[in-house]
Amino acid sequence: MPVQADLVAYLDALITETAGTDLFEGPMPELPDACIAVAHYGGEPAEDRVMGPSLTAPGVEVNRVQIMVRNPVMDTGKGRADAVHALVDGLSGTLSGRTYFNVESLDGEPYCIGQDAEARWRWVSNYRVEKARG
Repeated sequence: MPVQADLVAYLDALITETAGTDLFEGPMPELPDACIAVAHYGGEPAEDRVMGPSLTAPGVEVNRVQIMVRNPVMDTGKGRADAVHALVDGLSGTLSGRTYFNVESLDGEPYCIGQDAEARWRWVSNYRVEKARG
């Protein structure tokens, strides 16, 4: 399961938004007006190699994800973004049967990138995710 799917499943159990309704993997859809999207946008080469033959794949993979919150009301969007950030930043443990070593914000707290063409407020935060391979 990709990292964004793991994070959506994790958030789905903890927040009021529901996966597939107002909590999404990948780019944010046009509707609904109030929603959250988790998008994988890159990674880093793994520096840690597991013990074994020289061609053994790394035991850790590093991904980068962005979480975007959109809401017509600025303060509501900020509150949702902060709530999600509190659940994700510093996360470690097992998600969907896979070990997550560390999820850390690259930007600090979520920040506003302004309104879209429909006057909905958008808040984003980018994360570096270290997890077990696979």
